[in-house]
Amino acid sequence: MNTPELIDWAKVRELCNDVGRDGLDEVIALFMEEAETAMQTIGMAEDLESALHFVKGCALNLGFDRFTTLAAEGEALAARGLPDQVDLTQLGQVYRESRDLFLAEFSMRIAA
Repeated sequence: MNTPELIDWAKVRELCNDVGRDGLDEVIALFMEEAETAMQTIGMAEDLESALHFVKGCALNLGFDRFTTLAAEGEALAARGLPDQVDLTQLGQVYRESRDLFLAEFSMRIAA
């Protein structure tokens, strides 16, 4: 199985086409705010499965492919009663890498 890319830029462009550039800027701002809060508190979540489902859905919309895959895998583990097997350190690392790449390349990639 191929490892997903950090960012699916085609998905980001598709979202931009759907909501417009101003709408996309609002979606990004909301995602970043919610994702930062969620990632800071996810290890303390009473319901890890729901917390992972939330961040997975948010990340999927913005094309955070590898993060979405890891969140989905963690969600499945939590659903099977194995929340202690979810690698929250790796999830956080991939989130930060994805966020940093997205913010660094967003303007150039969307303008293209």
